[in-house]
Amino acid sequence: MLSSLSTLPIEFKHALIIIICSGLTCHLTFNRLEPRALLHFLVLLGLPPILLTPLVLPHTSGILSAAVLTFGVYLSSLATSILAYRVSPFHPLAKYPGPLPCKLSKLWFTVIAMDGKQHLYYLELHQRYGDVVRIGPNELSFRDVNAIVPMMGSKGMPKGPWWDGRVPESREVRPLLALRDPEEHARRRRAWNRAFSTPALKDYEVLIDARISQLVDILTTKIASQKPVDLSKWLGWLTYDIMNDIMFSGGGDSMEFEDRDDTSRLLGNAQPMALLMGHLPWLGQLYLWLPGMGQGLRAFRKYAADRASERKARGSHHKDVFYHLIDEAGVEPTPPSSAQILSDGGLAIIAGAETTSTTLSHIIWFLLNNPTAYQRLQAEVDDPKRNTWVAASQARMPYLNAVINEALRLFPAVLSGSQRAPLVGSGGQTIGSHFVPEGTSAVVHTYSLHHDPRYFSPFPDNFIPERWLASEAKIALDPTIFSEHEVIHNTAAFIPFSVGPSNCVGRNLAYQEMRMVICTLISKFDMRFEEGFDVDSWEKDMLDYFVVQRGRLPVVLTPRSS
Repeated sequence: MLSSLSTLPIEFKHALIIIICSGLTCHLTFNRLEPRALLHFLVLLGLPPILLTPLVLPHTSGILSAAVLTFGVYLSSLATSILAYRVSPFHPLAKYPGPLPCKLSKLWFTVIAMDGKQHLYYLELHQRYGDVVRIGPNELSFRDVNAIVPMMGSKGMPKGPWWDGRVPESREVRPLLALRDPEEHARRRRAWNRAFSTPALKDYEVLIDARISQLVDILTTKIASQKPVDLSKWLGWLTYDIMNDIMFSGGGDSMEFEDRDDTSRLLGNAQPMALLMGHLPWLGQLYLWLPGMGQGLRAFRKYAADRASERKARGSHHKDVFYHLIDEAGVEPTPPSSAQILSDGGLAIIAGAETTSTTLSHIIWFLLNNPTAYQRLQAEVDDPKRNTWVAASQARMPYLNAVINEALRLFPAVLSGSQRAPLVGSGGQTIGSHFVPEGTSAVVHTYSLHHDPRYFSPFPDNFIPERWLASEAKIALDPTIFSEHEVIHNTAAFIPFSVGPSNCVGRNLAYQEMRMVICTLISKFDMRFEEGFDVDSWEKDMLDYFVVQRGRLPVVLTPRSS
């Protein structure tokens, strides 16, 4: 074939024109969509120039030089066409402002995201360009309370292609968090709703209390050494143990053996790779093809699947979360498959444990930075009329809830929100006055929204729990702040657990757990930072890899005499 084509009487310039036109035709195939299937991606990039190489062979010194020339011209014309289209007025997102590199390629944003500070880059972009920013060739970020319900409400958009990259190995069955099919999500969600119902939370209360008591005993023992403890680390181990008890009926002993299973390290190593594949979904296909790629992510997901498999084989004497997920009660017409059960193991650890420990660590950091808030919370915790040491009474403690909500506002556990995209075949979705066409992704950026003075004023960047109290109470406690400034408190813009059908199913458990932990620590110990600790390092060390990675929180504990 090569020899016959090489004898074709075609001029060199005509051969180049054919190759260039082929590159432009390839762009028409891609159009606005980022490449998804790796095989299609490789075929479109490689097959045409291979077939066209014989056209220039008579004009070159050999097959190698002909191939290099053909691939160079083909890929150059393809790249030029794609980049020109992305910045042209013909692109569907042409009217939206954003940095030129973001419009040209998602690689720019991805490189910045891998530094762990993507939440600050989102914030910077919104401060510079406004409420709707183009953060990728086919992706928008919103900082507008009016976009929340249209994007994430009951008639909103399902999860976006970000999840195709993040969980590429789950082709057939995905964890609940990554489901993009609304009907399948609703079906799978039913079991999770039963697992976190009010009666179920009541049953979990005794499990949480036992683990908190274990933490207090350990911390009390460590006080004898007169050394500070890294509360961030211990709170992480605490929430891992709690979730193992609630999810799998035991098996987690992170506190007792100081993370014998190395779960913290596994999770920490997994998140950067998961974030990278989320921003570049096609990279997830390489992850499947290359066994050596993403070892940390593979190790963590194997650990999570093993925990789920072990629980299924062992059974349980009480109704843990997996009791509902496995459908041991037989309420579903069709029992869940083994693949479905195993897929949700990692979800429990990440969504149930890591996000809660991160928020608990933030709360301790904020309180130790704000002595007045610390004292006010301590007084409420010590008040037997407010706190009867049951979850129901703690749920009604106004200042405790204000502290938790203010920490979640300033540092939501998922800083940058969750990507959405119009349903395939819908043609697009209207978000307020904006139309998001099919093939385009969008996100409401939580961190930017929570720091917007239009929704939280005064001093939206400051830790002021009193803003969550009733008007009379906040003015009585801080008259200077709330009497002399315009007060704006738009709770519709407060979305740390997302909203709508895909909101956090464990929201109520997280609140219950955080209340119980904070009340106990405040009651049992006086706390202060380690001498010489750089308090600003906490925020500097905080990394946004979808799940937040945090640094040290060295705290000196002193038993309270009461």
